[in-house]
Amino acid sequence: MIAMPHVPDAWTKISAATTAVFSRDGGTIYHLRGVGLPQVWAMDRDGGNARQLSFHSEKVAFLRRSPTDERLIWGIDAGGDELQQFQMLEPGKALRALTANPEAIHDFGAWSADGARVAYATNDRDARFHDICVLDIESGGRIRVYEGTGILSVSAWKSDGAVLVMMEDYSSIDQRIWLLDPRTGAARMVARPSPTRYSGVRFVADGGLMGITDHGGAEFMRLCRIDAQSGAVTEVFAPQGRDVEGFAISPDGAWLATIENDRGYAVLRVGPLGGERPAVSGVPVGIVSELAWAPDSASLAFTAQGPTAPPGLFVWQGGVVTALAVPDPLAGSGIAGPDLVGFDLVGWTSFDGLAIPGWYARPKGPQPAAGYPAVVWVHGGPASQTRANFRADMQLLLDQGFAVLMPNMRGSTGYGRAYLEADEVEKRPDMMKDLAAGRTWLAAQPGIDPARIGIMGQSYGGWVVLAAVTMQPDLWKAAVNYYGIADFVTLLERTGKWRRDHRAREYGFPETDGALFQEISPIHGVGNVVAPLLVLHGDRDPRVPMHESDQFVAAMEERQKKVRYEKFDYAGHGFIRPEHRTRVYHAVAEHFRDWL
Repeated sequence: MIAMPHVPDAWTKISAATTAVFSRDGGTIYHLRGVGLPQVWAMDRDGGNARQLSFHSEKVAFLRRSPTDERLIWGIDAGGDELQQFQMLEPGKALRALTANPEAIHDFGAWSADGARVAYATNDRDARFHDICVLDIESGGRIRVYEGTGILSVSAWKSDGAVLVMMEDYSSIDQRIWLLDPRTGAARMVARPSPTRYSGVRFVADGGLMGITDHGGAEFMRLCRIDAQSGAVTEVFAPQGRDVEGFAISPDGAWLATIENDRGYAVLRVGPLGGERPAVSGVPVGIVSELAWAPDSASLAFTAQGPTAPPGLFVWQGGVVTALAVPDPLAGSGIAGPDLVGFDLVGWTSFDGLAIPGWYARPKGPQPAAGYPAVVWVHGGPASQTRANFRADMQLLLDQGFAVLMPNMRGSTGYGRAYLEADEVEKRPDMMKDLAAGRTWLAAQPGIDPARIGIMGQSYGGWVVLAAVTMQPDLWKAAVNYYGIADFVTLLERTGKWRRDHRAREYGFPETDGALFQEISPIHGVGNVVAPLLVLHGDRDPRVPMHESDQFVAAMEERQKKVRYEKFDYAGHGFIRPEHRTRVYHAVAEHFRDWL
């Protein structure tokens, strides 16, 4: 008997558990869990006695515990608008809102060591700029300690309260460390010789700085000590040909955990700081994130997932990894583990000899006589990377009988700085040649029908979809665009004011790059479109406003092209609400069934 595909709704009912945070005594693990709109939960150290702590109709975005007690702070926005507000739960008391300006971003930074204050970034003074504020938890009083001129965040607060580490996100390839005195507002940028990437910068036990960086022209991100005066770095961990993407030092300062990126797979290492640290086994083959040491420094909690393993919580202790006992994430979906399909790491060569990596999978069902139809899925960013993580939407396509290829074209992270910068501004058309080469590779694979290949992407990947059907119309049989860019000029006019210049430093500025924008903006090539197009967009999207899809669909309809437009009320840059995802999954499955 041939198994029938699951109904698209089933793929919206897979749950996840993430973001472990230990209680002060280590006996409780706070975390996020749920389907679509995760909430705050607590459970005993062994996974038992689970109890729900938050009951919002919105997604909880982060979770932090006070360094002195069991007070928890988390964040929610409204319908994905990214205007995040802070909530605090203190044991024995009612939930309390710490911020109350729904028109502004509030980006949590750090608790003070005494648990009395928190530092965060907000754009409530001017939507274009982030300022740094310090909030007194008890009184609710707030002091604006620094007025910024760009995208700022707080990375750490020194234990003596005298210094905040402030990060300036100038562009996707250039971040800057500032040391800010929260008492005087005086700030000093830490020197660097050239544009540099930093992440996870924090204070360590001796009062120095440690973080992940490619300082000094390094090709890959390394874990380094950073001299606060000179900016010079000393390597702590630098795996050959791989980015370090996360680290955590135990509270007693004796143990170090790191995550490195091996071509899209994660490698977790745990061991003595300065000693041998073997790779940890017993975790899903995929990615690892959100490292959290227990207060006694004896165990480490983390989130892990893989292409066939939804996100779950794990604990390392004494070299042994244990999965925490949470409900089976597939239980409510009717989908069985053997129904899921793994992905293979593949690659091809582009027009200029550059090696392009990607992930590839074929359905488990019987192969049609002409071969499987296939879908190429393109990630957003572009400074991002398709990883070996769990994707319900890709599993849906495979379950519906479509092979899937997910490329990491030039401009993606994880393959070195030169690869990341290879699509900047005037080089952007080269990335489309990587896509065409990937399509050629896919069409030549055994069991693939070369006449039935579609494309799908989100955000910047949505621009790739629109660019593909306008610039490469003969290559694509059908297309799905999630909130993609139609016109770089109108995008930069209408995107969130705080991110306009940040994006322009990657894409180009209308004042100087008008000819390039004319070439790469799909709105100017609508007449070339042949592939039937499905467009999906939310009305609260602050990054790629709905106007981008409105104008492209209007141009398609004016020319009597095949287009279906699904608009979503109360949705941002992504479809996270279960009812929205149900509509999306049905629409995508129907579109590719009809046209591929």
